[in-house]
Amino acid sequence: MRAYNPFVVHDGSLIASYAARMAEAVAVRRATDEARAAREQAELSIKARSEFLANMNHELRTPLNAVIGFATMLRDSDVYDLSDEQRRAYAEYILQSADLLLGHINTILEAAALDSGERALDRGEFDLAAALGEAMSRAAIAAQAGEVALARKGPAEGVIGVGDERRFGQAVDHLLRLAIKASPKGAKVLARAVFNERGEPEIAIRDHGPGLARETIDQALGAFEEIHRGLDRSFAGPGVGLAIAKTFIEMQGGRFEIRSRLGEGTLVRAVLPAAQADADVEPMRMAG
Repeated sequence: MRAYNPFVVHDGSLIASYAARMAEAVAVRRATDEARAAREQAELSIKARSEFLANMNHELRTPLNAVIGFATMLRDSDVYDLSDEQRRAYAEYILQSADLLLGHINTILEAAALDSGERALDRGEFDLAAALGEAMSRAAIAAQAGEVALARKGPAEGVIGVGDERRFGQAVDHLLRLAIKASPKGAKVLARAVFNERGEPEIAIRDHGPGLARETIDQALGAFEEIHRGLDRSFAGPGVGLAIAKTFIEMQGGRFEIRSRLGEGTLVRAVLPAAQADADVEPMRMAG
């Protein structure tokens, strides 16, 4: 008869029982950890949404208060004894404040639409050069307020691409506003729509601001994914607008490129699929 060894398991069912219990404990622990992580993420999301809305409250109130204040003074111009020149100046302040307010509202609405998963597109052929011209007209008030010149190069029409014209226009609106915001007084923002060296239709926007560090660009381009963590506080820096522009371009099968050097400004290129090939044009570069 073989001697009994207490260190040898003679019943396989005992091992199976221990294994089942261990597997159950691991599954329970994993589920608990996942539930805790989901709860913490939800709490962070709720907190950051509240912070985001609180910041937007300030950003919306400032231009709105300006509109109300200057409009009141114009209404009561006899009381304030305003000259014609003062009336024109106050009317200009109202236009600038209303334009800033509209930009903030559009940013909030576009971010909310993307956050909710809205990806609807109305694809078709359109003229990027014409779309750029319309966007520059919309940006004129912001440029005037910032004492920044908008300059255009390239053709005024004939740069045909495929995409959603409305979404493309919204992306260009953000890019122009960001370039204007980054530029010091007296600076110039250059923009053009061309067929690039690959025959693709693109718009290029170049500012002469302080430029962006690589980590700032990475943070800005991730702002949409991180919007619930409050990265767009007070619209400082490029904010969520750069991420929205990038998202709108890539939704259309396009390509978004940004190059920046500290002290030399920033160049952004937004490329869409071509309707047909066209003549090559020298791409806009950092210098100049």
